[in-house]
Amino acid sequence: MKLEYDLIEDSFDDTTNLRTMTEQAHTPWGGWLVRTTVYSPHLMSTNVTYVVRENSTGEGFEPIVP
Repeated sequence: MKLEYDLIEDSFDDTTNLRTMTEQAHTPWGGWLVRTTVYSPHLMSTNVTYVVRENSTGEGFEPIVP
């Protein structure tokens, strides 16, 4: 399964040369995956969080970014 990620935030700091990128994807089962990646000249770090929908009736919640 391939998810379509929407870009939420993309920033670059000239002083530290760090780039931070946060994206979100709606999953077929109703939740959201939020992925944050930090790039530096020597390291790449990724954190993925799954946000469940509010209730089990099929009604979800408003997207993080409309």
